[in-house]
Amino acid sequence: MPTKRDTTGYRRPPRQTQFRKGRSGNPNGRPKGSRSLATLMGNALNEAVVINENGRRRTITKGEAIIKQLVNRGAAGDARSIQLLLAQIRVIEADLESPTREGEESDTETQLLMYERLTIEERRRLRDLVAKAQGDPPPVETADGETAAAPVATNGSTSSDA
Repeated sequence: MPTKRDTTGYRRPPRQTQFRKGRSGNPNGRPKGSRSLATLMGNALNEAVVINENGRRRTITKGEAIIKQLVNRGAAGDARSIQLLLAQIRVIEADLESPTREGEESDTETQLLMYERLTIEERRRLRDLVAKAQGDPPPVETADGETAAAPVATNGSTSSDA
């Protein structure tokens, strides 16, 4: 009588065709010499090429040559080249601006978390230090525990004295 382990059917292949325990389905794995598309493209763009620029021979990479041609065609008025350049400039500017914004947000969140962990007395001292650093008079505490701005010191004259 066949046991439950020996039955075949939906999602139960025959035992003799299943992978053996400890054996890989791809024993040789990826061949050592195969490279990804990104690696191939990077290698191709880094190949050296000799160009004539202002009557002189120079050796630059193919990537540099492509960028030079794109910029030169854009400067000559080629609309497609101009579109590509402007799109790339926008991407670069967005990349330059985004880390600054993210960093500022994370700093603010960190500061708020640190402020929440302070005791009431530490918060009072912090407010006094901030007011002192800004040149403001230290805040005065009212009877109900709230803080209010300190009264502004005057030189003795009032508006009715004038």
